[in-house]
Amino acid sequence: MTGSRTALAGARARKTRVGALVAGLLLAGGCSQAAGEVTPKASPSTVVAMRLDAPERLLDTWPESTSRISHDQAQQVMAHFKTLLDGEPTSAVGSAYAPLDERHTILVGGVSGVVPDPVRTVDGVFAGLPRLTDVKPVPPGQLGGETRCGRARSDGVDVVVCVWVDRHTIGMVSFLGLPPKEDTTDLFLRVRAQLEHPAA
Repeated sequence: MTGSRTALAGARARKTRVGALVAGLLLAGGCSQAAGEVTPKASPSTVVAMRLDAPERLLDTWPESTSRISHDQAQQVMAHFKTLLDGEPTSAVGSAYAPLDERHTILVGGVSGVVPDPVRTVDGVFAGLPRLTDVKPVPPGQLGGETRCGRARSDGVDVVVCVWVDRHTIGMVSFLGLPPKEDTTDLFLRVRAQLEHPAA
């Protein structure tokens, strides 16, 4: 029993370090605007039609994680995404979800508002995550926008990071420690569908 608890504690610590890596790379400024470039302003008539809300349970079964550190990491991603909007956010989410044994974790961070250039924004986000490999577009589903996922293995933990950007929202879903057999693209689309809703 003691050995099992020690192994579980070690796995949690590794996921915490990996989550900090994802948040830290973004906060280092990797997805900020390029020097000397001017961000195009959205039309004043643009209506922000979507908002983000964090559910009590993700994917209907995952409760919020009990790890304060994991929540803080998701909040850091959310805070950085606010700086990529043209103006103030209309909603924001930053939370972490995990099964009761905390063997796996999903971090979600996102904002809604005016996004002047979705393609450039998603390019910048992944430029700030150079340790990810196999970054490629994935089907966006009914919500549309620019959607990509990349993967990495850090500190013995498998990591998949998926990002969506459209004219109204920016969001990131990070899967930490999920079994390789899991279809993370499908999970990403399901998570996004839970978070993003019409504002009205």
